[in-house]
Amino acid sequence: MKIIKFLLYYVLGLLGITVISAMPGLFTGGSFFNVSAFLSSWQGVMAALVQPSEWVYLFKGDPQPLIPYLWEPYTYSMTIFFAGILLGFGLAFLFAFGTMFLPKWAKQLLGQVLNTLESVPDLLLAFSMQLLVVWLYKQSNVIFLDFATVGQDKIYILPIITIAVLPLAMMYKIMLMLMDEEMTKSYVQMAKSKGMEKSVILNVHVVRNLVKSVFYNSKLMIWSTLSSLLIVEYIFNMNGITWAFLMDPRPLVTSFVLFMLFTPFFLIYQGTETFLFSDPKASDQLNTKMNQFMGSGMSSRKRNGLKYAVVEILAHFKNLKFLIGFLVITSMLVISFVYTATADPLIEKFTLVYEDDKLVSAPPHSPEFVFLGSDPVGFSILDQLLVGAKYTILFALAVAFLRMFVGFILAIPFAFFFPPKLQRFVEKGVDGMYFLPLTIVAYILLQPVLKMPMSGFETTVTERILYQGIILVLLVLPLVMTLFGNEMKLLMQEEYVVSSKVLGGSSVHLLWKHLLPHLSTRMGIVFGQQFIQTLLILIHLGVFKLFFGGTIIKPLDPPRSVTNEWSGIIGSSKDALMTGNWWYIIPALLCFMVLILSMQLIISGIKEVQQIRVGVPVERSTWWRKLLPNRTTQRYKPDVAPEPNDFVFTQGYPEERRKQG
Repeated sequence: MKIIKFLLYYVLGLLGITVISAMPGLFTGGSFFNVSAFLSSWQGVMAALVQPSEWVYLFKGDPQPLIPYLWEPYTYSMTIFFAGILLGFGLAFLFAFGTMFLPKWAKQLLGQVLNTLESVPDLLLAFSMQLLVVWLYKQSNVIFLDFATVGQDKIYILPIITIAVLPLAMMYKIMLMLMDEEMTKSYVQMAKSKGMEKSVILNVHVVRNLVKSVFYNSKLMIWSTLSSLLIVEYIFNMNGITWAFLMDPRPLVTSFVLFMLFTPFFLIYQGTETFLFSDPKASDQLNTKMNQFMGSGMSSRKRNGLKYAVVEILAHFKNLKFLIGFLVITSMLVISFVYTATADPLIEKFTLVYEDDKLVSAPPHSPEFVFLGSDPVGFSILDQLLVGAKYTILFALAVAFLRMFVGFILAIPFAFFFPPKLQRFVEKGVDGMYFLPLTIVAYILLQPVLKMPMSGFETTVTERILYQGIILVLLVLPLVMTLFGNEMKLLMQEEYVVSSKVLGGSSVHLLWKHLLPHLSTRMGIVFGQQFIQTLLILIHLGVFKLFFGGTIIKPLDPPRSVTNEWSGIIGSSKDALMTGNWWYIIPALLCFMVLILSMQLIISGIKEVQQIRVGVPVERSTWWRKLLPNRTTQRYKPDVAPEPNDFVFTQGYPEERRKQG
């Protein structure tokens, strides 16, 4: 029975991939949502899959056998990917294990370094490594490492290091959190009482008990790193699976590329869960059904709920980390709106720069002549950053909010009204999304709409923005829904919720009074995480010249963004290294990094507020207090010294009272 379910989920995953591959058919012929063209494209893919003679790859118009042609770039990509994953995972385990023996200050320092490293976009990391190798070559005339491929050459070290950074940072935090939780359990306390050393407890007991939790948490790491693989291949000019996908983007080739990426991770994760790990959801039939759906007193709940929400939000501003992150993001928005309202022109164009009637610079201008430089056409990088900040930030906030809000709404029927079998079926289907690179799927769905055809756009900017927002929301919405649904099911097992159900509490009462207060913190954290992920997707799409609101393509000019948002600047990423014009993308990537760091501070502040509420001690950094003058408190000194007659001695007083009766 297990093997049948396993094969069923695999076939359903492959069918979903064919549907995604045929989605560009919705926009053929300049139409918008042409369903008949989509169905025709999908039927063509399905027909070609059952005819091996149709399995061909068109390399510059020359047909090649599809699977043999894709196999070499596929194995090259998977070698880089798995080597990076294993390197990052191994370093994360060593760092997390060693951190358990470090003092508190060293533990905090290492955590802050890795948090900062996690906030660095993969594009900036890869670009910085290339610049470092080039700088070392200029200083020593020695090429220590190959930083890009030429022809059929292959490089390994720099791509593997770049891939390993994200798993290192993510798995380090996860492993350290799980180890800290495990060290508080009763069996660890018993082992300590028997005199066992900490290293023995960690090796023999704790690490063994973390295997399953680390396995499940690694899905998110695989999902994020798969998208990074595409960027790494593009920046290092590798002839990997990304190159093969871009050279022949026909639906059949796209399907096979996604099949090859999907299959190994599905076999590893779903196979392990199905055949090695027991399924607790199948064995534990928990009663998570609500009582009657509606309850009384809805109007009072709305008024109290609004007051509770305002108080809940204001309470976080007392946290320094939350306040700093909020102020940085708000300041960026305010500066962008003020500049847009007052600047004329919005984006200044520098054609030629003269000094003392002598021509000193032509586009692209370096920062020596124009502050932060200009793009190849001559438009100021600084002006583009100022104008595009509001579009980048507001779009990421809107997408993150919709993912969080709609996912929470859909989680209610998923957790409380779906039958257990249907819940497990949905969860298995959603798990398959972890094994598809989000960047490739977004590129497939957005490229027909955002890239301007030669005849010009046939859609408005508003339509393209709405479509892009809807696609980016829908791609992650099932994952957020199941996340909130599982959180709700766990809360329904708590004693206070069970007691409220027994006493007849309605579903609205349970949701409003018991579940929502506990989920509010989780919702804030998910909102911050989705905001960061949206920014990274914008960066990745910018590398492939898909910009927010549309990409303007004109002869002899580089692609430009319709809205001048930040990812439009990143479209020149590969040219920036080849020409030495680093200012094309470094300022934009640093702005993205500041945004990500600010949201990480907000997430950290939300976690600290919640920990304080539940009684978990929070170690706060107080280094800034050393900068302030010390305040000395004077002890109270009486004006007159006390004398012996001022005291009453009670020794023997109880005995005298007993004698007197």
